[in-house]
Parts: sequence; structure tokens; C-alpha cells
Amino acid sequence: MKDLRRNQAPEALRQTQARHTHSGMSPDQWAAFLLDYMGPVDNDLASYVKWVDGEIAELKGTAPAPGDPNSPYFPDNTDLSTLSQAVLEAEMARLEKLVSADKETQRRYTALSGSIATETAALQTLTEKLNDARGAGARARELQTQREEAYGRAVDSLVAERAVLEELYAPFMARLAAASGTLTKLSFSVARVANVEQWASETEDGLIDLRKAGAFRGKGTLLQKANEVLKEAWETGDSADVMAAMAEFRRLYQTDLLDHSPIAHTDQTEFRMWSKRLAQWLFSTDHIAIRYGIDYDGVDIRKLSPGTRGIVLLLLHLALDDSDNRPLVIDRPEENLDPKSVFDELVNLFIDAKSHRQVIMVTHNANLVINTDADQIIIAEAGAHPQGALPPISYRSGGLENADIRKAVCDILEGGEDAFQERARRLRVQLER
Repeated sequence: MKDLRRNQAPEALRQTQARHTHSGMSPDQWAAFLLDYMGPVDNDLASYVKWVDGEIAELKGTAPAPGDPNSPYFPDNTDLSTLSQAVLEAEMARLEKLVSADKETQRRYTALSGSIATETAALQTLTEKLNDARGAGARARELQTQREEAYGRAVDSLVAERAVLEELYAPFMARLAAASGTLTKLSFSVARVANVEQWASETEDGLIDLRKAGAFRGKGTLLQKANEVLKEAWETGDSADVMAAMAEFRRLYQTDLLDHSPIAHTDQTEFRMWSKRLAQWLFSTDHIAIRYGIDYDGVDIRKLSPGTRGIVLLLLHLALDDSDNRPLVIDRPEENLDPKSVFDELVNLFIDAKSHRQVIMVTHNANLVINTDADQIIIAEAGAHPQGALPPISYRSGGLENADIRKAVCDILEGGEDAFQERARRLRVQLER
């Protein structure tokens, strides 16, 4: 009714006026065409609605008073068609509340069951960890014992290696000990060397924090303490001595090493991994090695000057190969040597060698030619250097009894013929002896 009067009827009138714009009708005349109901439909409709509401109320009935939510409003065998809607709705509402309560209970039960399962699994895990922790102390001590025993075996292998080398080179050492002259200055040594500086420097890659206050604050503190407690045992002690020194070092400084950890103790996983690295470094033996070599007058041959080292190697070769009768070819044995050293160190050995083998020597030093009483001398002389070509070389050969050869040698020799005669006299005296 409201829509007809408010919307439909005015719209129909506007459309009619639009179709007949030239009708010539006035607004009052057009108003008569506005649609409306003939009778008092408003009153009729209101009375009808009131009657319908009464019928609905009669059919619905009166809602029962709320009671025990667990007690129904009517027995189970009641004919539902005889009951009012209000009673049925009250019973439905009661049952819905019970069903909702059951669903909530089920939900809570399911959640509680899940929590119990989770807690049970956590309890099982904690129980396993507890059982594991109960034996952790004994296992830790056992593992520490195994580590120390492995450390001792590593030291034993170094001691055995040194013993094997000493036994292997014992004949050589005995021969040097029985030698005379310059060879008495030679000795063979086998030693165990500990590079403590290398061992200490391995902590500088972040293994320990040298910035923290404590026993190992600052660079060089660890090296100093290792030299004081460990170095002597590493280089001279047996496995028992080394293990005792390591135990003393741990007794003195293990707590300090842990305090200098770059990892917080509360971060158990990372701290455990760091502790493993620390133990591997602490019981490492990479810095301990067996070194052996030849010393000349107490100095390692590798530290000698080139000239002295050349003498030593030549002395060894001539002295130790005295049973070899194959020809010996030597190129400039006097290089880097002064004349006195040539005479004092080499002459006698060459004289002894030529008694049982042929010695072929290339030399610029006439002292060796004269004092070793060379049997055959070949003198090489280079001529003028032509443009773009190698210089021509001429050769003369013969013994010292040959005047031309002797003159050529004496021209090179300091002191000339007189020096040659003096050295020849000394050589004859020596040979007679």
C-alpha cells in the first residue's frame, strides 16, 4: 500500500503525462488521474493483521517457565502434535544447549588428550636425557682416559721413530767418531723438536679470546706458559713425562682456557662444539717432529756458508766412499774457498782418493794441481773473441815434469817457480811419510 502511493502511482502518472505532453490539461486535471484505493483498506488491513497475530499467539501458546536444563518439558512418549509451538521451541532450545555443552566437552577432551600425548613424549625425552646424564660423568672420564692414552701412543711413536733413526745411522755415526782430521768436526744428530710457537699460534684464529681478562690476555702469554710447562717434556721426555706435563698444564690453566672462550657458556650447543675444538688442539702433536742431520763443528750444515757447506759435503763423499773404485769427476771443488782451506781440507783427501780410483778435476786453482801431484794436466786457453762467434779454445796436456806445462801452471800459481819447488818438496816429504 505504501509503495503504491509513494512510488508506483506517481511514476505511472509521470509516464502518462510524458506521453501526452500536448493534451492541454492543467495540473489539477492531471491530479485526478493519480491512482489510489477505493475503500478504507488501511483500517481493513490493520484489523486483519491484528486477527492474524491473535491466531498466531493462540497456535504458539505460552512458553513454559525455565527449569532444570537436564529435565525435559514433556515425556518422551507425548504426541508432539498436541503440544504448542512455545513448548516445542523451549524443548529444542534446552536440547541445543545440551548438545553444545557436549561438543565443548568433546573439544576440551580432544585438546586435553593432545596435551597429554605431547607431555608424555616430552617426559619420555627428559627421562632418556636424565638416564643419559646419569652416566655422562663416567663416560666423560672414560673418553678423557682414551684421549690421554692416544696422546701417549703418539708420543711413543715419535720416541720410537727417533730410536729407529739412531739405530739406522749408527754405523755412519761410529765412522764419523772414529775419523781424524777435519772429519772429527762432523757429527750426525737426531733430535725431537717441538715448535711451540706454531702450537700456540693455532689459537689465534678465534679458538680463544685473548682480549678477555685472565691468564691468557694478550698475544704471547700462551707461548710463554707452554714453554715453561710443556716444551722440555715434548722435546726430551717419554710418553709418561709428556702426559704428566700436559696434566700439570691442564691443572694450572684449563679453567683459564675455558674462561677465554669466545662462545658464551649458556649457548650449550656452540660451546660444546668449541670445547671439542679446544681439546683437539690441546692434545695435538702436529707441532712435534723428528729432525736429523749433519753438524759441522756443532752447527747444522744447512746454516753454513756455501763454501764451508761445499767442503763438508765433499769431505763426506771422499771419506765415506773410500772403497769406491769408480772414476770420480769433480767440477771446481775449490769454489768459495780460500787457498789455505783448499790445502788444509782437500789436498790430503784427493791424494788418498787417487790411490784407488781415477780422479778427474776441473779447477782454476793451481794449488790443487801442484799439491795433489796431478799425473796428467790439461790446460785450456781461450783465444780472441771473434764477432758473433764463440772464442776458439786450445788445449795442452802433459805432466808436471813437462817444462811447458810446469811453466803454465807456475804462471797461475802465486809465487811462481819458487813456490812450486817448495810445495813439491813438501809433497815429497809427505809422500815419503
